Amino acid sequence: MIVLDTNVLSEGDKPQPDRLVLQWFRRQDPLALYLCGPVTMEQSYGAERFHLRTGSDRYLKTFDRMIDRFRGRILEFSGDAPAAAGRLRAVRERAGRPISVNDSMIAAICLAHGATLATRNARDFEGLGLKLVNPFEPAG
Repeated sequence: MIVLDTNVLSEGDKPQPDRLVLQWFRRQDPLALYLCGPVTMEQSYGAERFHLRTGSDRYLKTFDRMIDRFRGRILEFSGDAPAAAGRLRAVRERAGRPISVNDSMIAAICLAHGATLATRNARDFEGLGLKLVNPFEPAG
């Protein structure tokens, strides 16, 4: 199970997506790819902001297709994840490396499900006990 962070998920919608990310996606089993609630919220927020600013529903349509494509594979922020996210934030803050609310939620969801997180911002998630993969880097 691999949870896609926003920066990996949105790469495919760019006019010229990163070739390493495209190659990485081709090597994955599509049914092993998941989203989580906070990433879904970030995608919805971006689509709605664009719509309000430009009047274009381009990204709202993309968001709807994404929700359909990942139906049944969107992990919720529930169970043990909320308490874990609070602990992660406190521990990182104490260590002088604060983590955002959204990132702590994403990390806690991944930990609760034993999932790998695919993100460009691996450094933001280091030291949390997460399995990480950065599709923007060459496979090694």
